[in-house]
Amino acid sequence: MTALPTISNNAVFHQRSWFFVATVALLVVLSAISVIYSTYQTRKLVAEFQQLQNMRNDMEVEWGQLLLEQSTWGSFNRVERLASKRLKMIVPEPNKIVMVSQ
Repeated sequence: MTALPTISNNAVFHQRSWFFVATVALLVVLSAISVIYSTYQTRKLVAEFQQLQNMRNDMEVEWGQLLLEQSTWGSFNRVERLASKRLKMIVPEPNKIVMVSQ
């Protein structure tokens, strides 16, 4: 009877250890790539967030200016001046004011 050639236990151990090392190295590389990608996404989102905050601040300034302009256009003095100038309206004398009651 002839014995079949066998791979020694040492050779099997080396094959398994190389497979394990290759698998771990692949996992480390994949982990590094995912860290790089997540860092890139985070920086991109932070930049977008800062841009949106700047836009919000600009809009708040514009809103304040519009409120100020609205209060100016609707002020009592301006309305009274325009009514007297354009519509030729006058403030009635106290004896010409008639009170109506229900």
